[in-house]
Amino acid sequence: MTKRLLAILLLLWLTATLAAPAATAQPDAGPTADAGTRIAITFVSDVRDNGEATWFDALGRPRTQAKTPLAEPLGAAALWSSTLVYTAEAPTRLIATFTTGGSFARCTIFIDDQVRATNTVTTRGGRAACTA
Repeated sequence: MTKRLLAILLLLWLTATLAAPAATAQPDAGPTADAGTRIAITFVSDVRDNGEATWFDALGRPRTQAKTPLAEPLGAAALWSSTLVYTAEAPTRLIATFTTGGSFARCTIFIDDQVRATNTVTTRGGRAACTA
């Protein structure tokens, strides 16, 4: 019985070890926007001060902001928002994430003034992720 249990555990360990590289492989590069494309990324939350936001800048470089305060109140909705707008100078990945400090997070990606992706999460400390 003990040998059988050890054999099963060894088999499980080997399977997990061999599968690990596939599980940690980098994801597909994802969608990109060409140089000259106007990109806008909007983050919305139910609180002004929030957690991490990530995106790719006009030169296609990944950017992270650890604390993300939102500047614009959205009137009677009791929400806050901020929008980052730029024109891509190089092919740029269209991925953004936003972590709320409250219970509502939304990210929206606009390409040339058209909504291409939006995601809303309504959990405490939730993280919205957009890929256009």
